[in-house]
Amino acid sequence: MIEAFAGAVLAGGRSTRMGRDKATLDPFGRGELLEIAVQSLRSSGAVAVAAIGGKISRRPDSTHETVPDAHPGEGPLGGIITALRWSPVDLVVVIACDMPFLTEGPIAELVSHARERPSLAGVFAVLDGRVQPLTAIWRRSLTLERLEAGFESGERAPRRLLDLLPMDTIECADPDALIDLDSPADIERYAAVARERTTGDS
Repeated sequence: MIEAFAGAVLAGGRSTRMGRDKATLDPFGRGELLEIAVQSLRSSGAVAVAAIGGKISRRPDSTHETVPDAHPGEGPLGGIITALRWSPVDLVVVIACDMPFLTEGPIAELVSHARERPSLAGVFAVLDGRVQPLTAIWRRSLTLERLEAGFESGERAPRRLLDLLPMDTIECADPDALIDLDSPADIERYAAVARERTTGDS
């Protein structure tokens, strides 16, 4: 039997540099960023999907749960812990809500890598040689207690956990899918990518 996985989208960030809620932003006419993330998780086979944190009113056509962040304002590690507590299954893909070109491809790669290596605590995606801790899959049974202990001791950076847990990293086949938007300047910067991908989809 193929091991199931759940998906969680971190949507509780303050979006300080963007100046508005990124989760409900539609920067390129491709859909709201949260909905892109949710659809990518659904398309890749997640058995349940949740948005973690944020002040988001569920749309009538939404296919995800909305789960309050157990540690609001404390950074992404608190959101990851919340996602692991919520998940109905052991494998949990946790992604940020600000990737306008995300597809099921990178998610499927993370899931496949984790399924084939059950001793791993998780797998992080890598973009341009840099670990992406908010595009990752976690095995709850091997991580939750350690993450909670680290959080209680004051740790807030998921990237630092690479040295504490048996994690692996993978380069995704479609690096554009991992592009994230932090500010209005990023929207301008990646407008050409949006045009190219829209043309390719047509």
